Amino acid sequence: MRKHQLAAIAAAAVMLAVSGCSAGSGSDGDGKTIVVWHNSADSEAIAGLYKNFSKATGIKVDLVPFPSDSFETAVQSKWATGDRPDILEYHPTTSAAAQLNAKQTMQDLSDMPFVDKSGDMYEMAGSLDGKVYAAITGMPSIFGVFYNKEVFDKAGVEVPTTFDELVASCEPLKKAGVTPWYESGQSLWPTQILPSLYIADQNKGGSYGQKLRTNKESISNPDGVLVKALKEYEKVRDACFQKNYSTGTFEKGIAAVQGGEAAMIGLHSDTMSQWVDAAGGDEAALSETVGFTGMSSASATTWFGPAPLGSYYAPKTGNSARETSARKFIEYATGDGYQQLVDDAKAFPVIDGYKTPSGISPLKQEFKDAYDSGSTIGFATDVIGFSDSFQTEMGKLLNKQETPEELVKNVQANVERASKAAGIDGW
Repeated sequence: MRKHQLAAIAAAAVMLAVSGCSAGSGSDGDGKTIVVWHNSADSEAIAGLYKNFSKATGIKVDLVPFPSDSFETAVQSKWATGDRPDILEYHPTTSAAAQLNAKQTMQDLSDMPFVDKSGDMYEMAGSLDGKVYAAITGMPSIFGVFYNKEVFDKAGVEVPTTFDELVASCEPLKKAGVTPWYESGQSLWPTQILPSLYIADQNKGGSYGQKLRTNKESISNPDGVLVKALKEYEKVRDACFQKNYSTGTFEKGIAAVQGGEAAMIGLHSDTMSQWVDAAGGDEAALSETVGFTGMSSASATTWFGPAPLGSYYAPKTGNSARETSARKFIEYATGDGYQQLVDDAKAFPVIDGYKTPSGISPLKQEFKDAYDSGSTIGFATDVIGFSDSFQTEMGKLLNKQETPEELVKNVQANVERASKAAGIDGW
């Protein structure tokens, strides 16, 4: 499992200003309080981690939430002002670490015990140029298809696992009175999932993504895999999406699939808490209603990457007491507090020496089964500048404002600028 612990495409959304304290606000300067920038979608288990840390150490945690629906853009915007927390919950990817200038802005965590207890994870994630900057406490995000079991049973349709099967399933699902596929055009970031799923089984070992990263294959190749994926996306849009796909949100989509108004939606496993909420807090009932599967160009393949939820950087603040307290938090989250975290989350541990808790739901087991059965890294994980433009361009493609060929040219231009600025080989 460790060998798959790579990075994911940052699922970003439209810019949203956030309020919150500065790195020093709420902190007394002597390390008795730490400021944590965190994702508002944190699970109850992660919320418990913060409380348990304070109880165990006496160090207070000042939480600054960033909305999950615009998480990456919001964090980057605030980070760009020079504001710094003591702990940053964020994507543990090579590209994210590079964008945050981790070598200069983050504490080096390479000598902490969790690194050696995590197999070869940190050779591929949470690190930059051989040094570890992010501590990963959870399973990676698994991107695939959530579907309503009863809807498919009533319609007499098999759950699709290839794009041809997906398009073929949409007409009978419509005749059964449901939306085949719910697309979240207003949330925007989920529009990246379908084309990335199409590419998943063509990116074994990250081969296609590495070619794009080092410019050995052009993103804008009109005959390339990405253009094919985008054209398949257009087919699915025209055959399967709900009428109001431009104003759809992933929260509404979760409710629609849970309630049987829609058959499928493409999301990742870290939306589990929203799914449980939609099921009235009953995880067992959720698993009876909703299933999860992979789907790619020709096989039931998912794509994955380490999740931002429960992944932590320790920024350099210039205050040694607070930096020490930040390291104590990471020591606790990956050490004394880790078993309680996985027990509360009913999750699979990713650090050696900890037990898998009992009572893991069937839906969570489906996430892990999909991960273990050939899931591949998101193809654009470490293509610098890709995600910054891809989500925006996908909105235009969704709304028929540009073609796949135009989209890839725009993304190519952004990647070229960013990769040259970052000094990536091949550019």
